[in-house]
Amino acid sequence: MDFCYSPCRIFWTLGDFVMSNSYFDLKPISFRGEVAVVAPSSPFDKTVFNAGITELKLNKIKPVIDKNAFAKASFLAGSDELRAESLLNAFTTETIEAVWTARGGYGALRLLEKLQENIDKIKANPKLFIGFSDVTALHAWLVDKCGFVTVHGPNITTLNSIDRFSKAQIFDLLQGKEKAFTIFSKNMRALNPGKAKGVVKGGNLTTLVSMIGTPFEPDFKDSILFIEEVNEVPYRVDRLLTQMRLAEKFKGIKGLIFGDFTYREFRPPADKSVNPFAMLETIGLDKSVPVVCNFPAGHNQQNMAFMLGAVAELDTEAKTLKY
Repeated sequence: MDFCYSPCRIFWTLGDFVMSNSYFDLKPISFRGEVAVVAPSSPFDKTVFNAGITELKLNKIKPVIDKNAFAKASFLAGSDELRAESLLNAFTTETIEAVWTARGGYGALRLLEKLQENIDKIKANPKLFIGFSDVTALHAWLVDKCGFVTVHGPNITTLNSIDRFSKAQIFDLLQGKEKAFTIFSKNMRALNPGKAKGVVKGGNLTTLVSMIGTPFEPDFKDSILFIEEVNEVPYRVDRLLTQMRLAEKFKGIKGLIFGDFTYREFRPPADKSVNPFAMLETIGLDKSVPVVCNFPAGHNQQNMAFMLGAVAELDTEAKTLKY
């Protein structure tokens, strides 16, 4: 991938990296640029939401909160029709420069059929899409079906609670600052050493597994696959990974990144993490495929932003993912 930085534009040349000859041209968010804030999944706490909106304003971004963002329908942030309409409006409104999700939870998967019906409208209006967790389903659809590059990063409701490094980096990335396109962590650990180059894909493990067997099942061949999960105990993580393996979703990947896999116990010790060596054993990858754990992204306070659908190089020795 080639990057060309200027005060007004980032150029992302995807070429054959996304199995097309498209040229993906996106502007970084401009000074006081308008960003649509949508709720495609679960309802959210207004206090943490407002704290996230404040972070946008402090970073000279103008939030345009969707009129349906505060809707509720059982365990969803409004009906499927309402949430799909909000996403479509966000992408097709000319003044909107990016689309940022309020919260994860559950519900994004239910929107894919409705979005597919309007795929031509969305493909004609490529914009940055930012979020994580349940909205992994939307990331996968935008990357595989639309050929977009998206940003796996904090939701609005987590913006105020992530650490200061993650907070600074997401806004640097959205402004096109070169330093933000390399993710480094001294805590990153090589399980299988080496270097890998490929399109970065993935996201939340449970959400990815829920897409298997659907018309929207993501294709991970030749990709660097990132996965993370929260509050799932080891046997449940093993079950999810086993289903991925049996569905051959690890077959042909160039590299594997384990993000945060913490969960909580009801009795001390309170905080635990799934054993990465056990996860790797379940997957059964060849030792020639580079694998790292402790990548600084997921549901913890450290949640660095990175691009999905874009080519990057994973270097286990340098402990970097570099675009």
